[in-house]
Formats: sequence, C-alpha cells, structure tokens
Amino acid sequence: MTTNEIYDVLTDAISAIIPDEWTIVRLNAQFLSDGLDLELDGHYLTPTGELEVLSTDFPEEATEAVQELYLHRKTAGEPPANRLQIDLTAQGQFTVEFSWDQEIQDEDDHFSKGGTAKEWIAIREAKYGPIDDQASE
Repeated sequence: MTTNEIYDVLTDAISAIIPDEWTIVRLNAQFLSDGLDLELDGHYLTPTGELEVLSTDFPEEATEAVQELYLHRKTAGEPPANRLQIDLTAQGQFTVEFSWDQEIQDEDDHFSKGGTAKEWIAIREAKYGPIDDQASE
C-alpha cells in the first residue's frame, strides 16, 4: 500500500467513525513491541469549534494502515519513532509527525520482560519524576 493509499484508508475510516461534521482530526498513535502493537487516541473539532473525543473503534484495515505507515518509515531507514501524530482536515489535507519517546520505550521494555505495574511505577518515578510533577510542566 502506498503512503497516499494509507491516508485514503485513514480518511475514510475517520469519516465513517465520526457521526457529525468535523473540520480537523488529530490522531495519536503509540507503537509498542517494534510496531506490532498499536495504541490510538485522538480528538476532532466540530464546525462550531467544539473539541470531541475521537472513537478509536477503527476497522482492522485502518489500524493495519497505521502500522504499515510505521513500517514504511522503518524500511526507508528513517530514525526510530514510537509516536505518530496525524492531523487531517475534512478537505483531505494532512500533516504527519513521527517522534521518539524514551519513556514509552522504557515502559514497553519493562512489560515485555515480565515486569509488573508496581515495579514500573517505582522505576518510572525514579527516572522521570512523579506523574503529578510532570502534569504541571
């Protein structure tokens, strides 16, 4: 699938899942287990400017398209990324931004080695600080 075909699949899936008119959508993806696992969330704006939560109950074809976008980047030799942000307008314009988040990778590594949530919280706070402190930054 080409990159443009991937965006077409995503545009169709987003249009089908949003019950109302929309102006712009932000879809966030986190890639875990070297892109094999995917977590999605997002928001969209209505024509009146209201921010709504985007359902992530996408058809399998759409989630596979996001994973394929990740693989395109990886096979092209681009720098590693485990976050993806896609902004898409109702007119079909889009921007894509890949980034690296070390905390996501550390968490993924911890749980893939059988670590527990209690252990991760202690490790995370020691390395990145208490969650409450980061929320105010």
